[in-house]
Amino acid sequence: MIKHVIFDCDGVLVDSEPLSMRADVMLLKQHGIDMTEAEAHKRFVGTTFQAMLDMMSKEHGTVFPQGLHEAKNRLVNTLYRAELKIVDGVAALLQDIKARKLQVSIASNSPKMRVALAIELTNIGRHFSRIVSYEDVKNGKPAPDMFLKAAALAGHAPADCLVIEDSVTGVTAAVAAGTQVVGFTGTHADPTKHAAVLKALGAHHVVNKISDVIHHL
Repeated sequence: MIKHVIFDCDGVLVDSEPLSMRADVMLLKQHGIDMTEAEAHKRFVGTTFQAMLDMMSKEHGTVFPQGLHEAKNRLVNTLYRAELKIVDGVAALLQDIKARKLQVSIASNSPKMRVALAIELTNIGRHFSRIVSYEDVKNGKPAPDMFLKAAALAGHAPADCLVIEDSVTGVTAAVAAGTQVVGFTGTHADPTKHAAVLKALGAHHVVNKISDVIHHL
């Protein structure tokens, strides 16, 4: 029986990935690396900003300056306040989960302050008393650390937790943690193809509408 639902944030609760990728592309361009938003989305969705910088540094030999994380946060903050939208159906799903008296939390590879801003701007912050980010664990996704910590904080075994994830790194982490996993494709450019990828990684179910998560509780 599911006792605890762990949500990823970006691409699951809020449609933030395009905004984050736009910020990444702008910052990379400032340092001589040209990349389309589509390519950035394909390569970096679900990874931490630092992992992206490490990858680009290795590929291009670029030495990124100190303070780039702060620049990314400022840029994303501006974009969020202007354009961030909640994923359709999330508010109703959260109300349904609340009615079932299930615990909920968030586990995200984004900084905690960015997750807090996202759920505040979309008026769903009242549902979440716990946010676990890569800042709280030794290894971010695709390592299982974040989901194991979220489960422990809720006082439940991983097997009694349901993770909702949209990315390769997130599903990989959740499967490794031993949780039940629903893959979400509703914010992906090619939902059918992405569904096959998430299933191959071990997602127990895949949904294209977030409202369909309720059938797997």
